[in-house]
Amino acid sequence: MVKHDLNQALQRMRARNITLTPQRQALLTYLYAQESYVAVKDICEAMVGEYPHLNAMTVNSTLHVFKLLGLVNELTVGGTSLRYEAAICS
Repeated sequence: MVKHDLNQALQRMRARNITLTPQRQALLTYLYAQESYVAVKDICEAMVGEYPHLNAMTVNSTLHVFKLLGLVNELTVGGTSLRYEAAICS
């Protein structure tokens, strides 16, 4: 089993002066706790209890930032469906 390194991902965000909002940290924590790729819909459903105003557009834009920083990997399924997983492993 691959162990994802959340602390290293958080350090990379700080090093790039990316604001670590509670929502960004929660999203990153969620992704780094998963064992496989997850869809935006799954992320929204998992986080809506703690962040009721979180929506797919916010999650997508945050994932885009994470992808640019090399914190997540993106997988295209069936040509249109995107899924994400943690990218930094220990």
